[in-house]
Amino acid sequence: MLPQRSRLSAAEVRVILKRGRSARSATLSAKYVPAVHSRAAVVVSTKVAKSAVARNRLRRTCYDALRPLLPPGKNVVFFLHKPTLDIGELKELCFKLS
Repeated sequence: MLPQRSRLSAAEVRVILKRGRSARSATLSAKYVPAVHSRAAVVVSTKVAKSAVARNRLRRTCYDALRPLLPPGKNVVFFLHKPTLDIGELKELCFKLS
């Protein structure tokens, strides 16, 4: 899990969704803006996983995988589009953002 100081608040996520640039891979997409300190958020829609337990498990798995991969100098919101997380694809997307 990412520490609280490395996660974005809901208000910051809304700002990034309005003003951010986007990047996409097969099962993930991201919106990002330049920032001094790198921070991230993960969004899993109810279309991807119906139960809150499944959505939260996916979010926590993604946060855990992001810990060493967080791109420097960017605030990023990641969106999962499938009910599985491909860590290799997450690495590629983070590398693309760097």
